[in-house]
Amino acid sequence: MFNWQSLGLLVFSYVVIPRLTFLPKNVHSLLIIFGPFLLPRIVSLFNTARATSRSVSVRPTPPKVQRALNLLFVSAVVCLVLSLPHFAPENVFVKTQGRLQTEPSVLFTRLRMLRELTGEDEALKAKFARVQNRLLYFVYGPDTLLNCVWCTTGDGDDQRNFFLYSLPKILTPHIAHLVVLGLATSSLVGSEGSRFHIHATIAGLVMVVVEAWYLGTYDITMNKRAKVLQDIDFVHWRIRFLRYMSFAAVDGTLGAVLWLTSTNRWLAKPPSMAERIETTTRQAEETMHKLRALGLLTNSINRDPALRGVREEYWRTEGQVMAETVQEEEVMEQINNAVSKMDLRSLEGRVGEVADGIISGIDGLRTSQTMSASGMSEAPSSSP
Repeated sequence: MFNWQSLGLLVFSYVVIPRLTFLPKNVHSLLIIFGPFLLPRIVSLFNTARATSRSVSVRPTPPKVQRALNLLFVSAVVCLVLSLPHFAPENVFVKTQGRLQTEPSVLFTRLRMLRELTGEDEALKAKFARVQNRLLYFVYGPDTLLNCVWCTTGDGDDQRNFFLYSLPKILTPHIAHLVVLGLATSSLVGSEGSRFHIHATIAGLVMVVVEAWYLGTYDITMNKRAKVLQDIDFVHWRIRFLRYMSFAAVDGTLGAVLWLTSTNRWLAKPPSMAERIETTTRQAEETMHKLRALGLLTNSINRDPALRGVREEYWRTEGQVMAETVQEEEVMEQINNAVSKMDLRSLEGRVGEVADGIISGIDGLRTSQTMSASGMSEAPSSSP
């Protein structure tokens, strides 16, 4: 039997998805093939998670999760700040509006008009004499081009050497980010964070692999066809910006997931039967201890003449105060108003129902006792 949700999924799977032609061909083909099977399952999982979340009451953010959220917030802010161009290495071509074909002397003459040249600028000027070095500069940045003394060889495998040299610098921020993700989802946060430890680790490792694979397989000769500055792909600066923005996005997403799940707003996990039994047992033990303490306190008060006198004096004074309070005109008026608003007939009916229930319960107990007594008397008589 079809409902509106099934009909909507059917229309989306066989009408909307085939018309998403702006997507890449591979993605579009996969959606057409697997979309009708995956969408109902995803919607079913979402409905199940939402129903489970509704059955569990919302609670405040646990203190341990709050510390993890603070860590993720600081990490996201730091990553956003580091993604700004101010903290990126200077791009000589962008600063001087030069093209790939611009002579190094012209580039650095323009740069001298903007600021004083340094020793690194002179070294870059010498490196830029080769077009190959300019292409490597676009992909790996100025630090790698200047400081790697063994990357330039005669076998024509310079790009692989530059990639291997820059690999530790690529991995360093990712390792730091993995540490942040690990702390935010460690056992120190509790079960609310540790349940997402594997997911966070996979997300961090995927970013490492994607960036390393992209730089390792990038064809630096693609920039040879660039005729103007806008056509040059400054890979080093673009990857750096995307890296820190991805870090901030992952931190923000993980923080939102931790907050939603820890407060039972999403993917709430009801306590298991063992946890419920343990909680109930603990509460019962605490209540029993309190009752025992109250009994000991009452017994001590009853045995001590001074304390017993204080208690009797309190109740005597309390009775006098309440009697005087009830006799005041304002209190009497309020009592009369409350009594006049009461529905005595319905109250009598409720009292009668309660009384009938109590009497029927007593009669049931008497009947069961009579039947058990008669059964016991018949047993000895039948035994001879």
